[in-house]
Amino acid sequence: MNSSATVASRTSRGPARRASASLDNQRRRIFWPFVLPALVIYVLFFIAPALFGVWASLTEWAGAGSEMTFIGFGNYIRLTRDPYFLTSFGNTILIAFVCGFFVFLIAFAFSIVVREMRARVTVRSLLFLPYLISPIVMGIAFGLLLAPKGAVNSILHALGLGALAIDWLGPDNQFHTIMAGLVWINVGFYVVLLMSGIDRIPPYFYEDAELAGANAFQKFIHVTVPLSWDIITIAVVLWLIGAIRVFDFIIAFTGLAGIPPASSSTLAVAQYAATTGGPSPAYQMGYGSAMGVFMVVLIGLLVVVVRRVMRRDALEF
Repeated sequence: MNSSATVASRTSRGPARRASASLDNQRRRIFWPFVLPALVIYVLFFIAPALFGVWASLTEWAGAGSEMTFIGFGNYIRLTRDPYFLTSFGNTILIAFVCGFFVFLIAFAFSIVVREMRARVTVRSLLFLPYLISPIVMGIAFGLLLAPKGAVNSILHALGLGALAIDWLGPDNQFHTIMAGLVWINVGFYVVLLMSGIDRIPPYFYEDAELAGANAFQKFIHVTVPLSWDIITIAVVLWLIGAIRVFDFIIAFTGLAGIPPASSSTLAVAQYAATTGGPSPAYQMGYGSAMGVFMVVLIGLLVVVVRRVMRRDALEF
């Protein structure tokens, strides 16, 4: 009886194994026909231009039609001596960390309040609205509102608060105003992103915390943050990538006709100035490529550091 059962079992498993092997073979046959077109497009339009950019960064080149002269790491050495680039780098770091601190501080505060509101979907939509508007439009609007005789200063004078009406666009205040504008524009996006993680937390966690006597801040620290940590990590990475690439808002805010001063520039603006920017473009494509490679390396380093620092064991609920 036992031998008969064993034979029957092996006989029944035989067709199943053959069917599984046949399915695997079919998958292998159709793998490359499906993957190859996308792989070719990715290599041609992403990998190849990136490699060409690295090569161009090692040359002195004025753009298409001009001769490329190999100069090794000359462009990278120049970066360390260029006052405009160094100031732009410092401004970019300030945006990444100082603006990032206030963006997440305000976003977390809104998340605590909005989670308890009945009309939280409507409030989130209103907060997200500035992010939907083109940064060029927002930059121009900020410039007009904060002009010496703009709406902000006019309202302050009308309210008897003329002492607060300062030159928002002056050299001493321009970059701080830019930072405030970037915070205002981006807060809504990160509120929505963080709330997407908060909304998936089961309500009974908050109910248990309330029964234990926790207030809103304690519930946020001990429930919301640990259970939405993966979303917070993604949000921080996205912010750092976006902060390194800030460009259009600054160009529009400082005036579309020329290059912003170094005190209001960023890495992306410095690259624009070195290549095609302004009424008299420099067309220093090799130097601009070196800036681009530096930005990619900087983003990669920041992302790796953030991922390592914010690494936590996954929580299942």
